[in-house]
Amino acid sequence: MSGQFSSKEQATSQKLRGGYYTPDILAEYLANWAIRTGNERILEPSCGDGSFVRAAAQRFHHLTQSGNSTTGSLTGVELQHSELTKAADSLATYPDLDITSEWISADFFEAYGTLKESQKFDVVLGNPPFIRFQYFEEESRKRAFGHLRKAGYHPTKLANAWAAFAQLSIELVAENGRLAMVLPAEILQVTYAEELRERLTKKFAHIVLIGFKKLVFPDIQQEVLLLLAEGKRSGIADESDIHTIEFLDGNELIEAGELDNLTAHIPTKHSRTGMKWTSLFLSGDSFRALDEAQSLPGIVPLGELANVAVGIVTGRNQFFVLTKALRDEMGAGDYTIPLVGRTAALKSNTFTPADFASYRETNPSYLLDLNSHEVQKLPTILKDYLKIGEKNGVHQGYKCRIRKRWFDVPSIYIPDAFLFRQIHRYPLLVVNKAQAVSTDTIHRVRFNDGVNGDLLAAVTFNSLTLAWAEVCGRSYGGGVLELEPNEAKQLPIPYASDIQLDVEKVDCLLRAGKYEDALDYVDQTVLIEYFGFDKCIVRGVRNAWIELRDRRINRKPQ
Repeated sequence: MSGQFSSKEQATSQKLRGGYYTPDILAEYLANWAIRTGNERILEPSCGDGSFVRAAAQRFHHLTQSGNSTTGSLTGVELQHSELTKAADSLATYPDLDITSEWISADFFEAYGTLKESQKFDVVLGNPPFIRFQYFEEESRKRAFGHLRKAGYHPTKLANAWAAFAQLSIELVAENGRLAMVLPAEILQVTYAEELRERLTKKFAHIVLIGFKKLVFPDIQQEVLLLLAEGKRSGIADESDIHTIEFLDGNELIEAGELDNLTAHIPTKHSRTGMKWTSLFLSGDSFRALDEAQSLPGIVPLGELANVAVGIVTGRNQFFVLTKALRDEMGAGDYTIPLVGRTAALKSNTFTPADFASYRETNPSYLLDLNSHEVQKLPTILKDYLKIGEKNGVHQGYKCRIRKRWFDVPSIYIPDAFLFRQIHRYPLLVVNKAQAVSTDTIHRVRFNDGVNGDLLAAVTFNSLTLAWAEVCGRSYGGGVLELEPNEAKQLPIPYASDIQLDVEKVDCLLRAGKYEDALDYVDQTVLIEYFGFDKCIVRGVRNAWIELRDRRINRKPQ
């Protein structure tokens, strides 16, 4: 018995500071759209190596060559002094420019107070750093959150740094000014960006969201979009005109021509409070059908029927999740619990003992649970296994070292059901008949008292819930949709205890791979016959799901 239990890769310095720079064609597109006269006061709040500064300088140069009197100004902020120097040097390429420039070597959130007190900017453009909340430096976070609260926001520690950049950038835009940014596409749906979406619609008269079918950043699996907002209001309004456009890639965007000509032929949509923006990319009929269906009587959020929680965080799955062979070799039957750790093992609305038996033949499938056992009373072979873990540094991993005993995995319980966390084609709510537990790749579900779990799992497989999963969840690129527990709790479920649905029929159809037949059956029986949905609405909702699913799955790197 031996083992190597590798840990996760450490985050690179680039990842820690979110330093992924914008392709030139996107920076130039945003600069050309935002800078119109050459007399604008412009702010770039996160210069990086200067892609937007170069694009702005090029735009000023073009306007000068066209006979405009360019007397604007450019202010650049960048934490990395070496990068700021590169950005400043890029202006030297155009010695004919008669613009003033200011370069601030500081954290944007540190510089914000001074910027807020100065004259506001006609244009704010850039690409905020894509820093995840776990890498958001604490002092910088404190500054950002302090400014956000003064501006009327209610930030949470789950918020990523790019959102704070965008939120505070709005505050620095002058009346009638423009905001042009490259943002993660998660702005469309994540909960922590809800206030940002609402502030944008209340403060700008017109918003254009430009998406891409391919991933346009060459080095990361990050879906992005372009946010172009204009007509900054001095006060607030209930809504703004929103247009959404999607291109294959940046090259197709450039070839498409003037933005005004494009939006003139696209129906205007409007966002309401609390609305996710993913659905704005739907065709008009699908958008209207989905918007109407999710608010029809009888639809309840999953969170009112069940509790959803993350799966078990072991601290090192390679150590704590055993194969059947290793479990048998160590005689650890009394110290393990059946476990499922791969979504691919959940093929239907039930996970049975037979399913688990098949799964364990090719996957590590037993969780080592020593919580109620004294070390000195453990079999020698298990004591030796713990020593091997320590030799390989398992006990030094963060999740392990903060425990009283590093090998006691917390929060172990057998859930009523599982729910997909990462989704390829469609999500499933799966009744746990195998009495297994799950790793944090699969969510755990506990049904509320009085809820018929078998029925709930079956009715969840309907077009409305599947479509709304695409709206609520987030796609990080590569075609995978991810649902966190709070997002899963928002899923609209057509549930009533007296629905007459053959749950075994749903199970059989899904196991046979006939998911469209299963959807047809549940939609007809539950949405149309029981709840009385109009067939046209159901058809529109199905189309909405297909559009959103295919848009996500078909997005690939260039």
